[in-house]
Amino acid sequence: MRRTARTYAAVAVAVAAAMLLAGPATAAVPAAAAGTGPAVAEELVTPLIVGGRPASQVYRGLGSLQYARGTDPDWHTCAVNLWTPWHAVTNAHCVTSYPDGLPKDPAIYKVQWSAADRLAGRPVTGVTRIVVHELWDWGAPGGDQGDIAVLWLDRPVVQVPSALPPSVLTPPAMAGRPARIAGWGYTSMPPATPAAPRYLSEADMRIVDPAACAAAGIDAGEICVADPGQPGAAACFGDSGGPVMTPTLIGATAWTLAGTASRETSPDCTGPTVYTSTAHYRPWITGTITGRTTPAPYTAGLAGVLPGYRWAGCGTSC
Repeated sequence: MRRTARTYAAVAVAVAAAMLLAGPATAAVPAAAAGTGPAVAEELVTPLIVGGRPASQVYRGLGSLQYARGTDPDWHTCAVNLWTPWHAVTNAHCVTSYPDGLPKDPAIYKVQWSAADRLAGRPVTGVTRIVVHELWDWGAPGGDQGDIAVLWLDRPVVQVPSALPPSVLTPPAMAGRPARIAGWGYTSMPPATPAAPRYLSEADMRIVDPAACAAAGIDAGEICVADPGQPGAAACFGDSGGPVMTPTLIGATAWTLAGTASRETSPDCTGPTVYTSTAHYRPWITGTITGRTTPAPYTAGLAGVLPGYRWAGCGTSC
C-alpha cells in the first residue's frame, strides 16, 4: 500500500494526458490497476500501500475482488467491504467499463474474504449483481464523482466486520482524525511484478483537510487521507476499494469504515489519497440494498473528454 487513492500509476501517464485537456480537475489517478495506457490498463493493479507494513490483525469483512485473467485464476483487482451478510461496497471504477461507466458482468468476479493472504480467504463468494451510483462517469467534471458501487453476493458472509459501516459522521467532522488504511496494492513504484501482492498491508494515516487533495478534484462526498509525518506513504494501484478506517471505543482492533480508496493525487503513489466517504453515501447504499432507492438509468457523459484522474484501482479499466 502506498497510500494513494485514485492512481492509475503508469496508466496515468497516458490517460492523464487526455484527461488534463478537461481542465484543472485532471490531476488525479485511479488506484486499481496501472499501466502505460488503455491497452495495458489491466496489466497492473492499483493501488498498494506504499510505506506501509504487513497487516497486524485479521480484518473480517475485508475481501479481495478477483477474476480469472490469463493464466491467473485469482487476479486481484480491488478490495471490497462487507456491508450486510449479502452485500459489499467498493468503488465504481473497480467494476465498470471505460469509458462508458457501465457495470461489468458480475459473473466474472469472486471474493476471497477475511484473510491477510488473498489466496486463502474464506468464505469464497461469487457476485450476482452490481449497482453503480448514477453520478459515476469516470471523473467527468460537474459535481460529485459518485465513485461507489454495491455488490450482491451469491451466498451470505456471516461475520461481524472489523470495520463497521458508519453512522452519522460526515466528512467535515472527520478531518483531523487518526485513521488506518489497508489493501493488497503495490508496495513500491514501479512494482516488482504486475500482479498485486499476495499479503495484506496496512498503514496508519490521518484524515486531513480536503485542500490537500485538490489536485485530484476532491468533492463534498469524499475525504482526503495522508500521513503528515511520512509524506511518501500512501495507497497505490490495487488498493482501490480498500478501507480507510477510524478507531472506535470498542477496542484496538475495532474500526469504523470511513471510506474506500478512489484515486491518487500523484502518479507515483506518494501524495495524499482521495477516499469515497461511506458516511456521505450511506443513504444511497442502504436505499439501494433495501430497494427504497431506485437507481437512475445511466447516461454516458463526456466520453473521450474525461480528466486524467489516477484511479487507485485501475488505469482506464480494472
